[in-house]
Amino acid sequence: MSHPEPSPQQKRMDAIRNRVALATADWGIQSNGGKICLTAASKEGDFLVATIADGAPIGDSEMVLNAPYDLIWLLRTYDALAGRYRALAAEMRRYALPQREKPKDYAAECAMKCTEPAFKKFLEECHGLARPLTDDRAATKVRSILNIGSRAELNDDQAAAARWQDLRGAFDAWRRRG
Repeated sequence: MSHPEPSPQQKRMDAIRNRVALATADWGIQSNGGKICLTAASKEGDFLVATIADGAPIGDSEMVLNAPYDLIWLLRTYDALAGRYRALAAEMRRYALPQREKPKDYAAECAMKCTEPAFKKFLEECHGLARPLTDDRAATKVRSILNIGSRAELNDDQAAAARWQDLRGAFDAWRRRG
């Protein structure tokens, strides 16, 4: 399975993680001849990594001297938050409500039925639809049978929708007999 190309942000994060992994985990601050120095300790000993220049602004000096530990802390915090996010997302997927079905469009269904010759014949035989059997006459008859002013009510009024379903069921039964 091929993986998608990492984003520029992911590439940068991977590079940061690599640099932190290759560096020592033990950092310190020492004074060397009146200058403040950032040191790294390893099995081979302590090493001077950076010296803060005389007159460097205190805010900048503090940022540089604390950068190793701040970077390590940020990566650990990011990893913990990302892990928590993934766990919560998985839990939400587990308990997510199933997607609701799209509601039936009874108005459209009724409009299509009113164009079917068999439905018009049903309306003529069972409900007295007068000839000629036109789509408009069928629609008018259905509105009268269902006691609605507009087919749109079939989508808005549950009682009207139930009456439509009953009429449609009667039509299906009539057609099976015929």
